[in-house]
Amino acid sequence: MPLVRIEFSMFYELLQYELHAAERYRRFVSVVMVSSLNNPSGLASLLGDHVRKSDVIADFDHSLAVMMGETDKNDALSAIRRYNSLFDDQIDLRFAIVTYPADGANPYGLVQTAYRRLNKAKSASSGAVVASD
Repeated sequence: MPLVRIEFSMFYELLQYELHAAERYRRFVSVVMVSSLNNPSGLASLLGDHVRKSDVIADFDHSLAVMMGETDKNDALSAIRRYNSLFDDQIDLRFAIVTYPADGANPYGLVQTAYRRLNKAKSASSGAVVASD
């Protein structure tokens, strides 16, 4: 399935909807932020074919956000390991994870936390994953 890029404002709306459903049915939602220091413009094209069909992708600000419904932090970490294994250190990827409800209950707070964690990952070595503060 080809990557469908959405505006980040639409990403917030979809995340809000997913969070309401997660609250009602006591499910998890994770957002994985991905950045590449050596290939920022082609990031969406690189990972687009490797995310689940049920995930929502937003390409923005030299980063990529992947919303993963019904996905806890451990499953998000599994997805990150899969993404990293696709490129065998050919592309410098950095990751941040936030998960509802542990990291917040609204889309703006979750994304703000994800950005903060992604900035920490950018200061670390290639393949870095920051999943907590």
